[in-house]
Amino acid sequence: MLDPCVLSSKIQSALGYMAPEFACRTVKITEKCDIYSFGILILEVVTGKRPVEYMEDDVVVLCDKVRSALDDGKVEQCVDENLKGNFATEEAVPVIKLGLVCASQVPSKRPDMAEVINILELIQCPSEEQEQEQEEEEIQ
Repeated sequence: MLDPCVLSSKIQSALGYMAPEFACRTVKITEKCDIYSFGILILEVVTGKRPVEYMEDDVVVLCDKVRSALDDGKVEQCVDENLKGNFATEEAVPVIKLGLVCASQVPSKRPDMAEVINILELIQCPSEEQEQEQEEEEIQ
């Protein structure tokens, strides 16, 4: 039998990935629930932080922390220190924004998986126009 403390810890960890609509027992599990979890996973990978961190006097929710940093124009500060130096920090910003959109509190505002794939492909391979603009900026 599992130790109750271990089981409680595992449940608390899983809660960070659960879409808010899970609180309503009548809600069906949908693709939008998976998208929410995927958004949280994106944020966790880029920031190196857990979805929910329980401090002595506080609970820090990763989504809220990252959204606040984005609103303050300091989203680059959220990038995991272990990742810095391996890529340009500003490349993480569109990925973080995708994570936040996926983790929207409102299911209808979350993209579907096809849209997520399209966004990831755009992030990975920006359009030729964007590449030309970047080259022009570098020349100037």
